[in-house]
Amino acid sequence: MEEEKNVVVQKNMTVIILRWIARIWSYLVVTFIVLFVGAHLFSSDGIGLELDDAIAFAFFPIGLTVGLIIAWWKEGLGGIIATGSIIGFHLTMLFVHGKPDFVLFIELLAVPGLLFIICWLLSRKKH
Repeated sequence: MEEEKNVVVQKNMTVIILRWIARIWSYLVVTFIVLFVGAHLFSSDGIGLELDDAIAFAFFPIGLTVGLIIAWWKEGLGGIIATGSIIGFHLTMLFVHGKPDFVLFIELLAVPGLLFIICWLLSRKKH
């Protein structure tokens, strides 16, 4: 009985630590994206996107940012939106440009979405 209690406490601590890593990382990502997009919006030439680029832009950075913000309240939903947005971005790039456009920096921006999904899965109650 005591051993089961220790396993539960350890699992809860793991979820708490992962949750705060995801939250801090997502805060940094959202801040970076808002500053980055804001700089482009207020530059002399604006954004000016073609349709295919606008679709990719809807996934990354917009979908990623929305997903990470939602994940602060709804980890599963927000994590799925953020992760799905990155997948959608890569699929759009694959269909439009013939390559999925994997860039380590973009993948690092997506990590909090995966961490939120892991926290959601670990914290779900078993019936």
